[in-house]
Amino acid sequence: MMEAHKPKDISVYAESCLEALSTSGLGKTLSLGGAFGLAHYHEYRSTHDVDAWWHDNITEKEKKEVAEVISKVLSEYGETVIRSWGDVVSVELKVGNNKVFSFQIAARSALLEPTRTSPWPGIGLDDFPDLVASKMTALVERGAPRDFRDVFTLCQNNLTNIPACWEWWVKRQMLCGNNPDRQRATLAVETHLERIALQRPLERIDSEKERQEAASLRSWFLKEFLHG
Repeated sequence: MMEAHKPKDISVYAESCLEALSTSGLGKTLSLGGAFGLAHYHEYRSTHDVDAWWHDNITEKEKKEVAEVISKVLSEYGETVIRSWGDVVSVELKVGNNKVFSFQIAARSALLEPTRTSPWPGIGLDDFPDLVASKMTALVERGAPRDFRDVFTLCQNNLTNIPACWEWWVKRQMLCGNNPDRQRATLAVETHLERIALQRPLERIDSEKERQEAASLRSWFLKEFLHG
């Protein structure tokens, strides 16, 4: 099992919310995921927002209580807005006219491994395979530049490898009742990469360091990842 650590770069908003949820006993209702969850295993880029998953069998009353605790904490820093759609609850903080933080919790579609204990007592933390499976799902379905950077960075730092990334993605798809069509998924990733290359050609990247990094990432995906 990969060792997890409390991220060093945590916003005061996130820290305050997590401490309040832990103290209130409501931390048992959720598990940390997304980029913030991934930062517990490998912290390489800043992420100020918090993404989490509801645990199974959570009640509407508990969801409301969680949102109220987060909103109360954030109200000390500015204006708060609670949004909800489906099984998603998002509490946002605005300072002036700018949204500076959000704490979003969604219903989980599938779980590969049991959740772990986060650095905040009572609050869960997704295990590494689940975080990679979520990132792979984002890579296939959304294909944002950060999705490519995250998968590339995890593999380059030997935290995972190409076969494992695809294996966990397949398992997640099967648990969700979807057809894990690798050929279609590979085509989707390739299409996303082509879009990014058109939007940001290498010759238009002024910084030599960034240009070399982009070239290395794109080459790795085309020559290795898509054939893994």
